[in-house]
Amino acid sequence: MKKVIAFVGSPRKDGNTATLVEEAAKGARDAGAEVKVYYLEDLQFKGCQGCTTCRQKPECEQQDDFTPIIKELSTADGIIIGSPIYMWQVSSQVKKLFDRFYPLTGADLKPRFGTKKTLMIYSQANPNADSFQAYFEHTGKMLSNLFGLNIVDTIVVPGAVTQDMAKSNPSYMVGAFTGGRNLVD
Repeated sequence: MKKVIAFVGSPRKDGNTATLVEEAAKGARDAGAEVKVYYLEDLQFKGCQGCTTCRQKPECEQQDDFTPIIKELSTADGIIIGSPIYMWQVSSQVKKLFDRFYPLTGADLKPRFGTKKTLMIYSQANPNADSFQAYFEHTGKMLSNLFGLNIVDTIVVPGAVTQDMAKSNPSYMVGAFTGGRNLVD
């Protein structure tokens, strides 16, 4: 059975990002995957401390809520990452997540655990879906080159000024469900 790990990087458990990540997780489950969803706001973990222990071994020296997730990531087949866009970039919760992905990189600065299909989900108040495209591409290159997280799909929900925008738009819900299925198929 394939394994998918999903991360909700919004502090709102009932907002657009959480809604779409849960829908993508439902799609992955529908395709036969075992899926675990983490709400980053609920986890107690620090960002990278720069100790470089993970250069020698595939684990983090820190002992916190994120420590066991690193092992799960090493064996996952697919990853879902959802974030609202705050001030032209991912939320602070997702930035901290990216920092803690560092053990996924070997001492040679190449992906330690091979490649994993990755679905990115962004919600933004800006009504122009292309406003942050350069940032999304930069983030995708970093995730792929360092961690082996190859972006196979990106879902952007523009104009997300109300918490139920995604839920009330069938095309976003279908897109998220399909994106989750495609991680597994």
